[in-house]
Amino acid sequence: MRYWYGGGPADYVISPGQQAQLPGETVGYQTILVPGVRLWAYDHGTGERVMDLLNASGDQVDHIIAGEYGDIPRFRGPDEVRRLLIGPEPTDPGDPDEDDGNDAQGRWIITTSDWPTIVTAVEARVHTLEQGNGGGGEEPGEPSGSGHPLMWTHPGRVEEPRTSPHPYTNDIGRTQTIPRMRAQATVTSGELVCSVLTIDPDTGTQTVVAAVALTPDNPVGVFAPDATVSDGSGLTVRIEPGDVDDEIADVTMQVTIR
Repeated sequence: MRYWYGGGPADYVISPGQQAQLPGETVGYQTILVPGVRLWAYDHGTGERVMDLLNASGDQVDHIIAGEYGDIPRFRGPDEVRRLLIGPEPTDPGDPDEDDGNDAQGRWIITTSDWPTIVTAVEARVHTLEQGNGGGGEEPGEPSGSGHPLMWTHPGRVEEPRTSPHPYTNDIGRTQTIPRMRAQATVTSGELVCSVLTIDPDTGTQTVVAAVALTPDNPVGVFAPDATVSDGSGLTVRIEPGDVDDEIADVTMQVTIR
């Protein structure tokens, strides 16, 4: 997609004009609008000249000409480019020293005027993901990587019950759901119970809303609790070995929150 540039209230070619005395001993300059300036575009990252431009009529051009009041007319940049450098055509375009990126004429950043449309599309996409349908053919309610993940790992042997010291807090202003949890560990012997707990924001009370037991035959557990996390409340995970002699190590828990 080619994005639009120019045509905005700040898109003008200006130049310093007559001197103006400011308070104290400071001298300033009045600004003037410069019409008819031939403008070249450059790659924002490399500084190399860009000649793949389209004017407002869709014609291929390699430069832009300022209007009768110095305004930069609407034009389109190269495919998927959202910002460019722009500046007056060098005094002597045939002189390689004039186009070294350090010419006195100057270059300025110009960004696409399509930014509001881009931001609106991103906001709509985020809203869709947070409502539980990740798009791309997913059915509503199916687990998706688009949710907020709560990840916790416990490296090494598990010798006693442990709770994650990094709880998640729902601060987005609405109730969220927990469509899926996943737990995995190296279980040589015994049993490990992996739980998801909500945290009351006022009392700190923790309540188990989902749990899965890992064993040597089933070292990976997946559960769809369909539980909720109310606005302002927290969420954490906990692991509990069945016995101190159980051989359990390297636990990973992942909870998807939407």
